[in-house]
Amino acid sequence: MKKILLVSVILTILFACSSERVNFSQLQDRSGMFYLVNSDKPFSGEIVSYANGKVEFEGKIEKGLREATWIYYYPNGQKKMDGNYREGVKDGTWTYWKDNGTQEGLEVYKYGKLLSNEGTITKEVKPDTIKVIVPTPTPAPPEPKKIERKQQAVVWEKLHGGPVKFLDGVPYSGPVVKYQKNGEKEFDGYLTRGKKSGRFNYYDKKGNIKEAKYY
Repeated sequence: MKKILLVSVILTILFACSSERVNFSQLQDRSGMFYLVNSDKPFSGEIVSYANGKVEFEGKIEKGLREATWIYYYPNGQKKMDGNYREGVKDGTWTYWKDNGTQEGLEVYKYGKLLSNEGTITKEVKPDTIKVIVPTPTPAPPEPKKIERKQQAVVWEKLHGGPVKFLDGVPYSGPVVKYQKNGEKEFDGYLTRGKKSGRFNYYDKKGNIKEAKYY
């Protein structure tokens, strides 16, 4: 009977610890990935941040990146903004309020890109950028014909992050290349939303392809 009681107490403690939110100040930002101090494993769990004893924001981190719903508050406790993150960037509808509770504006994102209410990409933004969209009733003039240009490959060392590679705070999509010390290519390929995709070529010291992998 005592053993059963002891096991029940231990399970209760473990459950309480697992559901406890971690203070955001205990995390470190390492190239866009969040880790607990002195930990080499990306953090996963619920977080909360306090300012002057009051909740400043709360949300969830999954494998080092912001995920799911995050809510930010004014010092008076009124909700300031809320919305979803997906793999570290804003995704979906974000709603903003004034400190008196009046709704101030809406933003719609698609994997880190800010969309207009018609769904046209207006600009690329970094996570946590706050800007209220003011729709313009005047239709936009037709865009001039664009000249197709081949995108220049980004050198691998300029990217940051772990499994997901970031450039200027946004998951990078485009060609990449890495060079050996002798100046020959080490590998080249393409990233989609920060992850390897399609064919990657790996080269020997003379610059000849020694292996090709598909992701």
